[in-house]
Amino acid sequence: MDAHDHKIEDPPTLHDVDNPAKVFTVYLVVLGLALANIFLFKAGLGPITLPVQMGIATVQAALVAWYWMHLRRKDTIITLTAVTSLFFVFIFYVLVLSDVLTRTGGGL
Repeated sequence: MDAHDHKIEDPPTLHDVDNPAKVFTVYLVVLGLALANIFLFKAGLGPITLPVQMGIATVQAALVAWYWMHLRRKDTIITLTAVTSLFFVFIFYVLVLSDVLTRTGGGL
């Protein structure tokens, strides 16, 4: 059987192998963004630092999800798992924030 002979019934792991060069490139980009985040913190840009760092972190999380969590394959169960996880994280943040904001003397 040739490496490019696929059957529709084959599981994705048999014919959907990640290119090592692409995985290493994504790793370097995520690492570079982490270094940019550290240097941005050290630069002390004032009130704009946090929004820029959150933007960098969002790009990092998207790259990790897209390449290493295999969301790019558009498999239904993987997408459902990712969306469900994000939904529950959102709920946990809302519950903690509502607890903090309703305490006397608390708040942000």
